[in-house]
Amino acid sequence: MYFAVIQQFQRTLHALDAILAKAVAYAEARKFNPDNFLTARLAPDMLPFSKQVQIACDTAKRTAASLVGKEAPVHEDTEQTVAQLRERIQKCLAYLATFKPGDFAGVTAKTEIRLPKPAGKAMHAEDWVLSRMVSNFFFHVTTAYALLRAGGVEIGKADFLGQLPPTFDQSA
Repeated sequence: MYFAVIQQFQRTLHALDAILAKAVAYAEARKFNPDNFLTARLAPDMLPFSKQVQIACDTAKRTAASLVGKEAPVHEDTEQTVAQLRERIQKCLAYLATFKPGDFAGVTAKTEIRLPKPAGKAMHAEDWVLSRMVSNFFFHVTTAYALLRAGGVEIGKADFLGQLPPTFDQSA
């Protein structure tokens, strides 16, 4: 679970932070406040940009913590600037960095994860992670990306993917 989920969340959160940096540079170059992005929505009934970033961070923290039987730290949803959202991403990354592969040694596909809602219910770790948490995380990161892209920020697929692991030469 560590390599398949936690490291992927870390890589994607780093990419999201880099995308936010590009959004700030874009806004500054065009002489508008980058915090204007915080209220952007793809549709009137969708959550705003700021909430997309908050939920992505919360999902990453909650996934890591729940898999090893811990409580994730609570970060109040008070961010009102892009800089504060970037700080939230850094806090989330710092929390994820506290986990090591060995922390997940006892986690199997059938490990039971208690659900906060509905109370008293649980799912197997593999189903919970793959059907709920990974999908939810990427939904919110993708929505944040799409909002910035729709707002004119010059980002592309490579920005979304972030820094990929180094390749190696198999012919050697």
